Amino acid sequence: MISMAKYISTVVIPLMVISCVEPFDAASEIETGGDLEGALIVESNITNVEKTQKVYLSRMQRVESDSTVNVEEERLFNATTPIIIERGLETNYESGAQVVVTDNNGNSYVFQETEEGTYESEIAFAAMPNTSYQLAITTADGEHYESEAMETPEVALIDNLYVERMESGSGQDGVGIFVDASFSDGGAKLLRYNYEETYKIIAPKWTAFEFEIIREDREQIEYSNGETEVLHPDVRLVPRAREERVCYRTDLSNEEVLLNANVLSGTVAKKNLVRFISNQNPIISHRYSILVKQMAVSAKSYEFYERLVAFSQSESLFSQIQPGRLEGNVLDVDGSTTVIGFFDVSTEVQQRLYFNYEDLFPGEPLPPYFGEFDCERPVSPQIPNPERDGPTPPLDKCPQDLITRVKLGLVEYWEDNYDPGLCEGPYWVVPAICGDCNVVGSNIVPDFWEE
Repeated sequence: MISMAKYISTVVIPLMVISCVEPFDAASEIETGGDLEGALIVESNITNVEKTQKVYLSRMQRVESDSTVNVEEERLFNATTPIIIERGLETNYESGAQVVVTDNNGNSYVFQETEEGTYESEIAFAAMPNTSYQLAITTADGEHYESEAMETPEVALIDNLYVERMESGSGQDGVGIFVDASFSDGGAKLLRYNYEETYKIIAPKWTAFEFEIIREDREQIEYSNGETEVLHPDVRLVPRAREERVCYRTDLSNEEVLLNANVLSGTVAKKNLVRFISNQNPIISHRYSILVKQMAVSAKSYEFYERLVAFSQSESLFSQIQPGRLEGNVLDVDGSTTVIGFFDVSTEVQQRLYFNYEDLFPGEPLPPYFGEFDCERPVSPQIPNPERDGPTPPLDKCPQDLITRVKLGLVEYWEDNYDPGLCEGPYWVVPAICGDCNVVGSNIVPDFWEE
């Protein structure tokens, strides 16, 4: 089963954050008497960008603390949601619900379930100024939920998005991605950031050739004249069938960055750190792009995400069997069922930035390549083919053969081995990740990509 003992995602506070929200005592919020298993999780952010808006519904699952549970955490839905689960059990999506968003002008927007647990508005719409929105949910079991009415905040602008080489607070060399924002006079100055980052991947040990297996097993051929011939397992080199040198990958942010500029004088907030990337991170090895999304949010929304900070800094509180609860703005109409999550309405602006590694680290070595593989130490496994391999020791104790590794997708050709030694074959190979960029990303160039 999925452990929800720690279900709050990492929240990163930029160096320029200044908060005027009252301090939050996470310990006082820990649920000690109830059981959250089966609680509805609601996640939605309606924005001023005209698009198909979405609502995500699921149910809380958990297991008791167990040292045998050792699974990676992953986000339940998308980059803007705070809930994460532990891998090991299928997400308990909430299907068959009726979902409607209404505004204070009498408009209703019906949402249809497009995939399990994901509800999308039947028509594209945008959150309008001076308008409030409310979410209503009726589950297939007849439970009724409603959110508080959330008003559309005023838009805050991105004046500048830029990158600078810097050191982190711990002294790590890297780059900082900063935003200068501006606000209308007298308008709210509460911001939330997330991002999408896309980067170029170049396989460091790519060649123009790949292996093709000719025979997997030893074969004996008998001719009509009575003669026989033994054909050994074998491979040959052929031109690569697809692009495997240059790929691209897009990752969604796994952090929430908050800025409370209400205590700042004027209508500009400068040099807000949205992302720090170590110079040892391979995502900036060549060309990197980031799409920063800046959302102006209400005080209620800001407080909710600020509380996530308190929870993320109090991980030990979630090591207990009984998980904690983070109150949101969605309630059970009958008042008998716990709800986790938040229905948000925000105004969003976006801006994209590109930079190359050499722009900021000219002449310096590239970061280590992805994964814990040594691309600089090729190996030369036997095919096995005694006519082409080097000598085999007694009892046939050589490592895994080349054909098996090729079939499993473990290796890529690097260069010929002209003098195979003990347990070596006629080719030097590297881990597949070193010779085929598709192991890490995709060879399809994103539509927005610029060189």
